[in-house]
Order: sequence, then C-alpha cells, then structure tokens
Amino acid sequence: MHHIQTLEWFWSIIKKADCNREKLKEILSAFKKEEIIRFQENFVDASIELQDKPYTDYMEESEDGVEDIANWIVSNGLDLYVSVIKNPEKTPYSVNEFTNQILYGVADEVCREKYGESTGIY
Repeated sequence: MHHIQTLEWFWSIIKKADCNREKLKEILSAFKKEEIIRFQENFVDASIELQDKPYTDYMEESEDGVEDIANWIVSNGLDLYVSVIKNPEKTPYSVNEFTNQILYGVADEVCREKYGESTGIY
C-alpha cells in the first residue's frame, strides 16, 4: 500500500479519463514519452497487485478474466481500488459486460502512434 501516495499523479489521470478510452487517449497524447511509460508502469504495477490471491479467489477462472478484472478495477479509480485491496471479497467475479471501460492498452497505443514504439511494459 505504501506506493499509493506517490501515485497521486497516476490516479488523477485515471479519474479524469473517467473509464473512457478516448478521453484517456487525449490526455496521454499531450504527454512526453517518459510520462506515457510511467503511466503504463503505474497501471501495470497497480493491476498486478490484484492478479493474485486472495483477489483471484473471487474471480472467474480464466487468465484473460483475471487480467481484465484487475485492469477494470484500476480503470475505475483509486476509491474502488483501495476498497478492493482492503476487502478482497469486493472483487468482481467477471467484467465481461464492461470491458469497454478498461483503460489498459491505451498508453501503448498512444506511444506507438506518437513515438513509433510501444512502452515495452506489460
């Protein structure tokens, strides 16, 4: 949990994007390459925290499912994230209906379009 404070920058971007990939794309498009990479790193780090027990005990049994659910929780912002971290039983079983809200992958898209290469962080 120690890293959450240092990630105010990251969570403020997530909040502004409001689960909207296009909005996030606009925000990240104004960033320097280092910042896009940093955003991607923060996203992956936050998501990985949730791709393990006890959180996975509450998720559907597929690898895609686990990643999507973790990425969806991160995409929905700090309040939900902290709430799930503290109460694993709040982990959604599936987010198949809401995959359009998942902001994962946008940073890579922007990085490729702007700089011709991906962030290299997965």
